Order: sequence, then C-alpha cells, then structure tokens
Amino acid sequence: MAKAASVCAAFGYDEININCGCPSPRVKEGSFGAVLMLEPLTVARIAERMRESAGGVPVTVKCRLGVDDHDSYEELNNFINVVAKSGVNHFIIHARKAYLQGLNPKENRTVPPLKYDWVYRLAEDFPSLQFSLNGGLQSIEQMKEAVAEDRKLAGCMIGRVAYNDPWMMGRIDREMFGEKGCELSRREVLLKYAEAVEQKDGVCNSVVVKPIMNLFTGEKDSNKYRRFLGTKVREEKYKGDAKLLIEDAVEVFTQCNPTAANKVHD
Repeated sequence: MAKAASVCAAFGYDEININCGCPSPRVKEGSFGAVLMLEPLTVARIAERMRESAGGVPVTVKCRLGVDDHDSYEELNNFINVVAKSGVNHFIIHARKAYLQGLNPKENRTVPPLKYDWVYRLAEDFPSLQFSLNGGLQSIEQMKEAVAEDRKLAGCMIGRVAYNDPWMMGRIDREMFGEKGCELSRREVLLKYAEAVEQKDGVCNSVVVKPIMNLFTGEKDSNKYRRFLGTKVREEKYKGDAKLLIEDAVEVFTQCNPTAANKVHD
C-alpha cells in the first residue's frame, strides 16, 4: 500500500483513499475493503506508511458504519479515533453498515438502512476531523441538505447517480457553490469527448462509451441513443474508431430530439 501511494503521488493525484467500505465476497479472504473496519490498528499502520510515501498528498479513508454484528456507534467511534492517530483527518462515511454474509454487493448499496445522524454525530464528536457523507444521495437538493452549515460536514460524495445521470453534474457548481456551471450542450460535450478519445490509443470502445451511456437520461428517445451505442460498439465499422461511433450516436439522437441535444443547463 505504501508503494502504491508513492506511485499514485507521482501521477499527481490530489488525494489517495483507503477503501474500508467495499462489501465484496472476496474482502474477507483478502483482508481488504469493509473487513478492515474490524482491524482499526491495521488500518492506522497502513495509513501511516502510506502518508510517509505519498509525498504530502492527503491520505483519506472511506468506510461504512460497521460490519455484520460489529455495528454499534461506539465501535465506529473507536475506529475513527484509532485511525485518526495515524494522521488521517478526512473520513468519507457510507452511512450504512456492510453485511459480508447474506447480502451481495448490490444489495449492500440499498438494503442496510441509512443512518445519516451517525455521520453528523461523528462531526460533533471529532471537531478537528473532516467528514463527508456518502450513500443514498440522488439529487442536488439532497446534497445541499447533507452539507448544510449546521451539519458541520466537509462535503458529500456521490457515486451511482453520477453514472446514472451524468448531465446533473453540470449543475452542481452553480447550484451548490454559486459558480459558473457547464455552458455546453450535450451535443457539444459529446463532440469534445470524441475529440479527446481520438488522442488515446488502445482504449476499447466498450470502455469509451460506458461513461456517456446515460447522458440523455430522462429525455425523450434517450433509449435510441443508448441502443445505438450498445449495439454498434462491437461492429467492425467502428473497431478502433470510437470517435466515429460517438459522432454517429450524437447524430442519431439529434435527429430524434434536437431540442435535448442542443439544450444547455438553465
């Protein structure tokens, strides 16, 4: 982990995160992910070595509220207290416990109940540390509520919603921070993306299209755009030419719904 931190730092990353929240069936055997919450001293030692190797790049920890039967607030509090002694001062909390037995990873993202109040309580109990809330945030309105001043949180983290509705991301700067947001239409975004993709060698088309599959979520005829990408991605015509694939997908959707294709955020 220390060596990995050194490599990441050399690439210029702003932050290096230790994932202590993944509930994959493999984590128990491999001693990584959520099972690490049962070993706070181990996490602290890992974090300390990583910080030594990271050249000043912040090392943070993402975790759950607990694991299986080890799910009391006192155990969570102890985990934070022990790990913080390594110098980690920012924790991203997925506000659910993890079940390493009985639930698969997908179910672990939705079945265990959310307990945002535990995260707010951590912020009260550890005023010198930073906490960000993760889990269940589906809208900008929910994000605003999560980071309201009285919550005393450093921020929030979103995951699946950024993939399921990436166009929403263009409103976040303006609506949450009062800064200028995205002033491009989705058509313009995709054409710029296609230009960027052309500069990358050896990236398969399926990888290229995954981040843009849901760019027209909620718009009429978005299924035609997704179907085009999904069915054409492996066609010989587009092999080695992701730029053409994206450009043709843009034209397909623009013909179906030019208003949505060329609309910018309000």
